[in-house]
Amino acid sequence: MIIIDEERPSDSPFVERIWRSHSEGAAPFLSIAVSRCELVVTKLHGKITMTVRGPETKATPLGGSPSDGEWFGILLKLGTFLPHLPTRSLADTG
Repeated sequence: MIIIDEERPSDSPFVERIWRSHSEGAAPFLSIAVSRCELVVTKLHGKITMTVRGPETKATPLGGSPSDGEWFGILLKLGTFLPHLPTRSLADTG
């Protein structure tokens, strides 16, 4: 189960909100449909990874959420883009 530890709006003109979460026990994970890109830092089993997620046109099952994971996310505002990562190449993927 994923537990949201913090979620708040951002003062940045490019960031809609930031969030932080962790997991307790393994459970199915469903990524919700959103119209914006998101940057997610994951800490799992002592390893840290960075993921850029694109807009998603539908909810997507991503398998099980691992136990003892930690995440920090930055949800970009609608219209914000990453020049080296075109939005069309990120749609429905990460």
